[in-house]
Amino acid sequence: MTHVERAKQFLSAARAGDVVAARALCSDTATHHNQYFAAGMDVLIDAIAAASVDKPLSTFTVKRIVASDTMVVLHSHVVHAPGEPGYTVFHMFRFEGDLIAELWDVGQMIDAQSPNTDGAF
Repeated sequence: MTHVERAKQFLSAARAGDVVAARALCSDTATHHNQYFAAGMDVLIDAIAAASVDKPLSTFTVKRIVASDTMVVLHSHVVHAPGEPGYTVFHMFRFEGDLIAELWDVGQMIDAQSPNTDGAF
C-alpha cells in the first residue's frame, strides 16, 4: 500500500469511527498539530470518530493529492449536511516507513456568497 493509500485509509477509518484501524496506520509516537485538540494522535482520532457520530451525513471527497517521498497532502471537500457548501480541508501527512508520524490539518469554510467565481476547488 502506498503512502497516499494509507493517508486516505486513515481518514476514511477515523471518519467511519474505526479508531482501531486508524491507530494501526500511525506510529506509536505520531503527533498532530491541530490547535483545537490536545496533543496526542489518539485524541485527534477520537475527535474525528466522534464527529462522524455527531454529523452522520458528512461526506469527504479528495479533490487533489500531492505526494513526495515521505509527505502526502490531501486537498478535500468536506460537507457536514446535504445542501451546505462545506469546507475545503488540507491534510498533510509525514510518514516514517509505512506509518503516519505527523499530521497537520487546515480547513476553511466555503462561502456560498464568495465573489471568487473560480470556486474553492
